[in-house]
Amino acid sequence: MKRPRHPFLLLCTLAMLIYALVPILTVIAFSFNPLPFYAFPITGFTGKWYAALVADPRIGASLLASLGIATLVALLATLLGTLFAFFVVRAQARFKRLWVAFGFLPLVVPVLVLAAGLQVAFVELGLPLGYPTVIIGHTLYTSPFVALMVMAQLLRYDERLDDAARDLGASQRQMLRHVTLPILWPSIRSGLLLAFLLSFNEWAIAFFTGRGFNTLPMLIYSMARNGLPPSVLAYSALAVACVLLVAGMILPFALKLIRGRA
Repeated sequence: MKRPRHPFLLLCTLAMLIYALVPILTVIAFSFNPLPFYAFPITGFTGKWYAALVADPRIGASLLASLGIATLVALLATLLGTLFAFFVVRAQARFKRLWVAFGFLPLVVPVLVLAAGLQVAFVELGLPLGYPTVIIGHTLYTSPFVALMVMAQLLRYDERLDDAARDLGASQRQMLRHVTLPILWPSIRSGLLLAFLLSFNEWAIAFFTGRGFNTLPMLIYSMARNGLPPSVLAYSALAVACVLLVAGMILPFALKLIRGRA
């Protein structure tokens, strides 16, 4: 049986894609423009803005800072988000709805508000602003995203598999290691990649809670404050490529969930 076609929905989807993709494609196109002007027609093709981006001595230090922070945040957020997903789906606790609401609050609070609130909290607690506070802030921000991805698969988890493992004599640790976690691994891996990407590209929390260093988004923001140099467009194009790469890794898992085969 063929599914009925909906031309209006198709048209709306196409319009949304055009609206989302045109600015991105424009940025990518101008990042290869030989002239430092943003006007059509593009007069040629060059990679000198990418070379200028790489040659900037500030880029290396900022890139290392961003990679280090994003790696630690991804690991911490994956651990906390996975544990929180188990709490939401399986735990029986008093005031559970209240705890769940607090846990997912970073998803609905504007990032600037969250960043400003974290700065005030760290200062009031006497914590010096720096790498640790940025890592704490990014972990708080990204953990709910990991929890949602793990929850999506945990809600479809067949608990009869756990019962079968117990019947075969598996301990709780063995069941978790050899049954539960391997089944949940696609969602955990996707959450890890998403947390890394969110932390790597996050600017506001790093700006409000970090001192004495620049992450790559902070450096690019400072470079763009007095105009928009072409090297910033080159960075934007590279960031889009990284997002597409991570999205390509997450997409198969998302499609499986949508089709109900996860």
